[in-house]
Amino acid sequence: MASPAVRNVVATIAGIVVAVTVVFVVEGIGHAIFPPPEGLDLTVAEDRERLMDLVPTGAKAAVVAAWFLGALAGACTAIAASGRILMAWIVGVVIALAGLWTTQMFPHPDWMLASAAVLPLVAVLVAKRLMASRIVAA
Repeated sequence: MASPAVRNVVATIAGIVVAVTVVFVVEGIGHAIFPPPEGLDLTVAEDRERLMDLVPTGAKAAVVAAWFLGALAGACTAIAASGRILMAWIVGVVIALAGLWTTQMFPHPDWMLASAAVLPLVAVLVAKRLMASRIVAA
């Protein structure tokens, strides 16, 4: 059996991989339902600035849902693999930071910025509740 430290590192990495995969899948579904506006070149600063004005609220909500669901799936994976809540918190913080980084690439509405910071951490709390029987005392 692997040492607890190795198990925790592997659990954290697995949680991050699952989280990012779920984010990509949910965002992909959102893009399929709400295709990006035609005629925009995201390498052009002016087009990046206009993007959020042109996409529908549903598309923005899909991105926010992706951040939450990705963090939830990743946190559950980390808890299942390690039995520790700390690994889930690391996953949640990584997804929150990735979401915040994404919001800095081009202007996002304030509610998306707040969602990027808060929802992945809320997802960890939900995962803690869902996976309570798998969490071992430190």
